[in-house]
Amino acid sequence: MKKKCMSALLVVFALMLVACQGNATSSVVVSKLFGATSQSNSAIELYNNSDEAEDLSDYTIQVYTNGATEVSKTIELSGTIEANDYFVITGSSASNQDVIAASDFEYADGSLPFNGNDAIRLVKRDTVIDSIGTIGLDVNFSYQLTLIRLGEKEDYQPAPEYYAYNYIYYVPDAFKFLKNDNHEIKTLDDLYAGPQLEQRFYDYPFADAANDTVGAGGVVSVTLSSIADGDTATFSFSSSSVRYFYINTPEVDGGYVQAEPWGYVASMYNKQYLLNDASNKELYIQSIPGYSLHETNGRNLGLVWVNGALSQFLIVSEGLTEDVGSTYGSYDYILTYKDVPYLTFMRFAEERARVNGWGVHGYPANPEGEKSPDWNYQGDSNATHSPVWTPHLDLPWA
Repeated sequence: MKKKCMSALLVVFALMLVACQGNATSSVVVSKLFGATSQSNSAIELYNNSDEAEDLSDYTIQVYTNGATEVSKTIELSGTIEANDYFVITGSSASNQDVIAASDFEYADGSLPFNGNDAIRLVKRDTVIDSIGTIGLDVNFSYQLTLIRLGEKEDYQPAPEYYAYNYIYYVPDAFKFLKNDNHEIKTLDDLYAGPQLEQRFYDYPFADAANDTVGAGGVVSVTLSSIADGDTATFSFSSSSVRYFYINTPEVDGGYVQAEPWGYVASMYNKQYLLNDASNKELYIQSIPGYSLHETNGRNLGLVWVNGALSQFLIVSEGLTEDVGSTYGSYDYILTYKDVPYLTFMRFAEERARVNGWGVHGYPANPEGEKSPDWNYQGDSNATHSPVWTPHLDLPWA
């Protein structure tokens, strides 16, 4: 009851804040942000989520560069954004023909003044309508990425306070999505379903033809030999174990490591849920394009696909791994499903686990989150090797 009352008070408080903003309500939102591989082609797309046209002469784009806390650049907009329509802002130095053709407003001073680590705000008169990026924070949140607003376009709502998970992180230079909603991954349900292995990867070689120690992104069909823990197993294609790329699950007791909370749960999940009855499952290992096939200790590195589902994504979804991070490498632009990097799917899955307090995102970081059933938080002998635990989410093949 306390929680419900508190939630109601927060809603009322939020409505009061909106009311205090006065006469600058808006149905215009930032629908896409194109952090292009060439800054000259970067663009901002707006969408008018109403049945009436909106005069943009009251609007500005404010840019806070390199962690600045004061406005670095202001772009005074002009023109009209029609009802239920798009409006694209570009730089005068744009060279991509799709960007040039889509442009409704051209920033006269060359490239748009942001490069992936600069906060951007859409302002109507003196009121912040929409924000992307955190003012005062100098991190690459949109560097060489296309950010597309989460949800169906008719449901878009501006957000004066930036929340990273209001946007889906697509590959860079996805200009084919300018002024349309043809992108296929739109909703949380789409993201929570996880990536699938596209047909092209079956045609890629596993190792680079010019350097057989480097991955090329292809897959090999394998059978299971043994399972070490939550992120390591051995498969038939190699005598060395495979370390699951992208993730790091908590440790179990070993020759050089001691068990950590959730270590035996992660191991249990891999053994009893993902790779149980492995002879009746379709298993593939995928290499990482342009990345070493091996760790320094000789273990292989790869992505583990079980019955068409990415193990790494499923493990992240249960909250059983350290943070996957938010930095996209060159391989992330290749390891994609429907133009969305695997990493994007994992980031959203991780955020759901964090919000729910699942796994490593629970106690003690979240006092109301779950405690590890394999751990005695008060004792000296902490690890329980046979925890009682069931997954929060159904397996895709269940």
